[in-house]
Amino acid sequence: MKKKLAQIYQENCITGTIPQDVNKYYWFIDEENLPIGIRKTISKVERELIELSYARLAVNKLHDTKRLQWLNFLVGNGFKQFPEKALGIAAINFIFFFHDLDNHLQREFEALAQGFNGNFEVFFLEPGYGFILDLSAVGVADSSELKDFLLASKQDFSSELIFYQTINYTVDERLPEKFSAEFALFKEFKRADLDLMKYPDIFLNYLGSSEVIAKHAQFNDWFKAFFTVDVELLAVVKCYLENGFNITTGAKVMHMHRNTFMNKLDRFVSITGIDVKNFDEATIAYLLIRLRKDG
Repeated sequence: MKKKLAQIYQENCITGTIPQDVNKYYWFIDEENLPIGIRKTISKVERELIELSYARLAVNKLHDTKRLQWLNFLVGNGFKQFPEKALGIAAINFIFFFHDLDNHLQREFEALAQGFNGNFEVFFLEPGYGFILDLSAVGVADSSELKDFLLASKQDFSSELIFYQTINYTVDERLPEKFSAEFALFKEFKRADLDLMKYPDIFLNYLGSSEVIAKHAQFNDWFKAFFTVDVELLAVVKCYLENGFNITTGAKVMHMHRNTFMNKLDRFVSITGIDVKNFDEATIAYLLIRLRKDG
């Protein structure tokens, strides 16, 4: 499709670069998630035909020009034009999201994000996916504001939204590489039961993925044994681990007699073969519990 447009419109079709007269073009997102511009000399019918294949990208004044620069820098091919707005920014984090918003709600979502944090820049990529650039990232990524934004989004739109907040990255020429890798991880290992994911959640989902398990048949046997464990036993083990391997404290938290608590720990060990009193094996148990949605 993009090649056909380039053949038809020739010098009036722009890909891979951002011109100075950006407002003289209609902008779209092509099949490679890249901005493609068609000069505004085309007819309304032609524009509507292109919109059947490509989503429109609104470009309005300098702000959206810089948005295009960011998009071209992160997902464009060939020459990477370093965004002007990146100057003076030491660190940044990506907030990828999975959504079911239509075009109208997408615009409202962008407005909500801007109202929530003036340093949030929202971009919609391929169907169902988008990302937010948090240009205010300093030090360790803060998820408290993002949790509030996610809650507000769900209340306003009643939509299915899954967020993934990455670690902070240095703003340099390697940023597009980091962006691409993080986006790929999110698409493959997102979890429908989590509203807000961070990198430990992505890693845990990777460990429990069918591709990893399938490489070694024995892993599959272990997982099957572990997933037969009663939810109450899992709760006891988790409580034991989260309370510093202290049986007395764990029993009090679970409102159990100490001996009952110990018996349940022993029952878990006999079923799974994982000795939770050993630190290394306890780590494995805790990871597996985290992988279980009911754990």
